[in-house]
Amino acid sequence: MLETENVKAVRKVEHSQIVMPRGKYITTKISEESLSKQTIAKHIVENYIKDFDAVLLDAGSTAEIIAEKMFAQRKFLSVLTNNMGAYAAYTIAREQKSYRDEDEEQKDPPNHGNELLLSGGRYVDVYESLLGEGAIKSFTDFTPNVVIIGTSGLRCEEGIFCHGSEEAAVKQLLLTKLTDTKLIATDWTKIGKRDARSFGSIAQLCSHADRAVIVTTEPPRELYKTKPDLVKEFDNQIKKMETEYKIIVEKVPVNTN
Repeated sequence: MLETENVKAVRKVEHSQIVMPRGKYITTKISEESLSKQTIAKHIVENYIKDFDAVLLDAGSTAEIIAEKMFAQRKFLSVLTNNMGAYAAYTIAREQKSYRDEDEEQKDPPNHGNELLLSGGRYVDVYESLLGEGAIKSFTDFTPNVVIIGTSGLRCEEGIFCHGSEEAAVKQLLLTKLTDTKLIATDWTKIGKRDARSFGSIAQLCSHADRAVIVTTEPPRELYKTKPDLVKEFDNQIKKMETEYKIIVEKVPVNTN
């Protein structure tokens, strides 16, 4: 099972040597479909994030992996998030060499000049995120080029889902932000799935944005034989998103070799 740098042990603050163990909920979520999440994050950073972008990043396990790759590969970003895993990614990126450092005589500034902004709000350790009025106020005042939203379920007929009531309030705001690109990052298992809270409709994803994008993964090939009904529902949902809502849907193949 593929494991990200952030899950391997701890967050470590260099000067004070404070060690913070990762929570069970978020490490479990990162481990689920971890290769799919890595693939999604790589595709998003390479195709939808440019140097100098302003990015509004949601909480969640896939968003954390996106943060890892953004801070390692992009320069001069301004990233506002309520995702405390993004802070861990930011500190890890300090130790990594950017693939863009081709000229050894020209070193990047610390963290490639990227700026990490943490929202206000109350820290909720289960989700390792900042929630509540403070987070909402921070997001309201920020103007992004790209908004990246996480979800635990998505059905065209019923809406976009998450697990908790407090995170639903923050995600509702993300759906209404004026931006160039509004993007949902979610692995294939969430397409067609319900969860506890619907925080908005598919139509809202398309509002206040020049383009609406969903980046997901292809179901494993063996499921086309073993669970054809599950795959059929996935395909039906994708077709509705593309034809009825004019959403750009990218199904990224996962390399399991």
